[in-house]
Amino acid sequence: MGHPFDPFRIARLKTELAALGAVTEVGFAAGGAEVARLQRLAAELEALNPTARPARAAALLRGRWHLVYASFGLLRRSTLAALSFGALPRTEVDVVEIYQETEPATGWYDNVVHLIDADGLPATLVVAGTYAVRDDRAIDIRFERALLYGERPRIERPIDPERHPPLLTRLSFLDDGFRLVRGSGGSLYVLERLDPAPMRWAREA
Repeated sequence: MGHPFDPFRIARLKTELAALGAVTEVGFAAGGAEVARLQRLAAELEALNPTARPARAAALLRGRWHLVYASFGLLRRSTLAALSFGALPRTEVDVVEIYQETEPATGWYDNVVHLIDADGLPATLVVAGTYAVRDDRAIDIRFERALLYGERPRIERPIDPERHPPLLTRLSFLDDGFRLVRGSGGSLYVLERLDPAPMRWAREA
């Protein structure tokens, strides 16, 4: 059995997870065998978590993260309403890529979706939220508003807090470039950090 903090084993698991995320198209084209293996690898990596208090590890959490995989059944063709917790209209869009931006200094916790709108124009949706530390390994996330911008005038709408209370999220693995997150119902999110210190956040565009 490997050492709990064996860097070579951790690196191998992260590489395999990233490759499986690509095969499943971040979860858009998830197949049974690939998903089962991805879940097994994630559990193995979680057992090797090198960060004792990930929810309080601000320097590791900060930055722009690319979604490698999500287990909740992503759809390439979606609607603005589905992506924004009902804040925006039910206009159909095509999802291109999904990111997350986290700034512990301000508590920002934003989902960022690059998409193509119904007229074929590129746009960016920011589901802007904040997070609060619940304990050493868990945070509460509250999404507060949806911002849509691109080649059309910017749109900003609030998210109903009564219909969408805070989401309990567990940080099951965290190091300086990789993160595993467990949401409600055991949903799994795999993210890879692209930039620990972006010059500008998507919500500020």
